Amino acid sequence: VLGAIPRLDEGETPQQAASDLRSPFSEAYRSVRTALQFATARGLPGTLLITSAGPSEGKSTTAPELAQNISQLGKRVLLVDADLRGASVHKVTGLSTAKGLSSLLSNACALEDAIQPWRSDALTVITAGPLPPNPPELLGGDALPRLLGKLRETYDVIVLDGPPILGLADAPLLANHAEATMLGGAGQATRIDALQSG
Repeated sequence: VLGAIPRLDEGETPQQAASDLRSPFSEAYRSVRTALQFATARGLPGTLLITSAGPSEGKSTTAPELAQNISQLGKRVLLVDADLRGASVHKVTGLSTAKGLSSLLSNACALEDAIQPWRSDALTVITAGPLPPNPPELLGGDALPRLLGKLRETYDVIVLDGPPILGLADAPLLANHAEATMLGGAGQATRIDALQSG
């Protein structure tokens, strides 16, 4: 277990909780970041997929928060919304989805047109882009590993906000190209057998 993130009070947003650097929420994500620094022999994984067993288990809160926390270490971080079914990074960041990962994988735009700055020079984002009719076709081709290879030349850490694992082919396709995969679960909600299956 890399860490445990406390539930927020009713009506409190992750952005509000994260603004207080001494809040249990902020401390918990710094603790997870520290644990990830020991996840591989060379420290932080270069490509980190964040997923969950099912929907609504906090992965799309975790991905932006971890990306921001890692960038505070002086790392060049890219947050990618790789959930091409239920994209949500654009909601957290307020960034455009006109061009994003789906556009890049289908050769519909140039890389520089899909990368958007967010919060600091060290932290940038690729949103999901227009949602495709068949995500596994885009994720299963040669375009994804080529794209990740090119991005690794520029970024220290790439954080992929992936879709849930159960019942979908997308997450295993993404995990195949990530250096590490982090599986999240909701306390008192996620079934143990669902986590084991993930």
